[in-house]
Amino acid sequence: MHKTFSRMLGLAALIGALGSTQAIAETFYKWTDEDGGVHFGTRPPSGQESLAIKPQTGHSEPVDYSHFSSEAEKEAASAKQDNTEKASNKDPERCESAKDNLEILNRGGRIREPTDDGSFTYLDEEQKAKRIEQAQAAIKESC
Repeated sequence: MHKTFSRMLGLAALIGALGSTQAIAETFYKWTDEDGGVHFGTRPPSGQESLAIKPQTGHSEPVDYSHFSSEAEKEAASAKQDNTEKASNKDPERCESAKDNLEILNRGGRIREPTDDGSFTYLDEEQKAKRIEQAQAAIKESC
């Protein structure tokens, strides 16, 4: 019984949280009643003039602050970005896998690959050379 109540409470909290995120993105309406009271709501009032308000959350586009920095700072930032991009292309897991594949391909002997139906096919010398090129390219990119 306690577990069921906890699950129901958790589900209700999740539904409430999801519902509240929708309200953040909605259009809101502002109006003034006949007594001068200002009201806000998610639906416009019937028979009264209202102002539609669309909430904005932060910057909608990236802001360019480059006009605040000197040329040396711009060059340093550009160099740092280039280094970051080069480092982000490195993938140690792919690197190790490509090295292992290249080692197997260079051992000599027959190389087999699984097919879609679960059987195996053996690579001929042309296919083997192509796989070696692919492994070397993967090493160059990822290591």
